[in-house]
Amino acid sequence: MIKLLHIDASDSYRSLLAAIAPAGSFAVTSSYAGVAEAIGDERGLAGCDMIILGGGADQAGAGVTALKAAAPTKPIVVLAERLSLDSLGATFEAGAMGYLVKAISHDALFESLMLVVLGEKVFPAQLADLLIEKTPHDLDPGLAERRRALTAKEFEVMQYVKLGYSNKQIARTLGIADITVRLHINNAFRKMNVRNRIQGALWMIEHEVELNSRKTMPKAG
Repeated sequence: MIKLLHIDASDSYRSLLAAIAPAGSFAVTSSYAGVAEAIGDERGLAGCDMIILGGGADQAGAGVTALKAAAPTKPIVVLAERLSLDSLGATFEAGAMGYLVKAISHDALFESLMLVVLGEKVFPAQLADLLIEKTPHDLDPGLAERRRALTAKEFEVMQYVKLGYSNKQIARTLGIADITVRLHINNAFRKMNVRNRIQGALWMIEHEVELNSRKTMPKAG
């Protein structure tokens, strides 16, 4: 079981975090209203496996810096109220393993935290939209080939992955078995040269215009 230390002034979000994961996977063992309070409890810091830092985006970088000074080996994930590129940069520069926004779906949040447990860094899906708007990019030379390589069902499944659906939700929506969903996702990951759902979703978002030239996206539920 992964022991979480949670920092957020919002009592409602503390209880919500405790409820997102399947039984036996995560447990919120310590909860604090602020960074200073958490740092003051050495036992709480020592006993956790991961730190979840909630609150405003503007203070996230400073909060991560203080927490890393007190507990340098603990992975930290920021759950911000909104996406801020400045805050995101400061957060990772300070040593965080993840930066997400609270609007993320429960399933996507759980899977993102699992990726951090495995040593991956996680980013908000909204970041891809901002990158597309703010930086010109050339069409990936391999896009057309990889796009053609995706079967219609793999493409459809990956559209739901992009929207944050879990495998069970995708299976229920499309009327197929869980194992079939996993097979389609694994095949798509191989063809897209990505390693996980976060990277796959970012790739789908980054190439949204080109991809939508052949298919219609499912609507978010």
